[in-house]
This record gives sequence, structure tokens and C-alpha cells, in this order.
Amino acid sequence: MKLPRTIFAIILLSPCVHLFSQSISDFIVIDEIADNITELQAEFNDQPNVLWTDRDSPHAIRQIADFIAGLQIENLHIYVPTKPGAIVFSSIAITPDDVADLAVELHAWSNAITKQVVIHSETVFTGEEGLLLKQRLEEATGLLFTTLN
Repeated sequence: MKLPRTIFAIILLSPCVHLFSQSISDFIVIDEIADNITELQAEFNDQPNVLWTDRDSPHAIRQIADFIAGLQIENLHIYVPTKPGAIVFSSIAITPDDVADLAVELHAWSNAITKQVVIHSETVFTGEEGLLLKQRLEEATGLLFTTLN
């Protein structure tokens, strides 16, 4: 039995459509200077839902926006050094004063993330600067930002 060309093309392309509308429960971003990097590499190294950021690529906020474009992610987990009011990637730091300059890249995250951004930190949203950073990130993205140790 010979299939018409259009049906044959649809059969061949249907797995590709699924790839471009892929839904992922959790996506993980790990910066090269994250605390416990050795343990994180052992745990996440071979997983496809992980982005490893570094200082030699475009800054981390842009890397994340580019990498998650077209995906449907429930939660974005970020492992990166922090201090109250600052998320410190090896290529860029995010402080309350920097959020406006990063608004385009940060807003792009909201096209892919459906629930929240989880920063693995005890301190990032503590104190006045931390609360201001959380507020500005949430305003820029429309997403909930939370922490988890």
C-alpha cells in the first residue's frame, strides 16, 4: 500500500512538532560558580533539562531566555551564588538597580515559564534590598520568584 506524500510527510514530521512544544515540569540552570558545583555536576550532568551557564557565553540572563524559548516549563530552578539583594552569575549580577536594564531578557522568561522561578538560596530575598529585588523581578516578568535551600 502506497501512502500519499502529504500523509507520509505528516507521519514523519509529527514527532518534530512534539519536540517544539515540549512541556517540562522543571528546568534547571546552574552557573559555573554555583556553590557545591561538584555535587551539582554529579547530580545533573547528563540531564537534558539543564543549562550550564558560564562567563564565556552571552550573559546568563540572555542564555536562559534563548535556551528556554519555545518550551513550556512549570518551574525554573536556578543554582547560583547569591547575597541579600543580588543574584550573582559568573557573567552578570542581578540587583534591584539592574532589573530595568535586563527587562527584555527577563520578560522573555515569562513566555516559557508557567509557574515560578526558584532561586536556590537562603539569603537572596532577605532584607530591604532582597525584598526590592524580588518585587522588581516579579514586576518585570509577571512570575512568582521564590527561594529554596
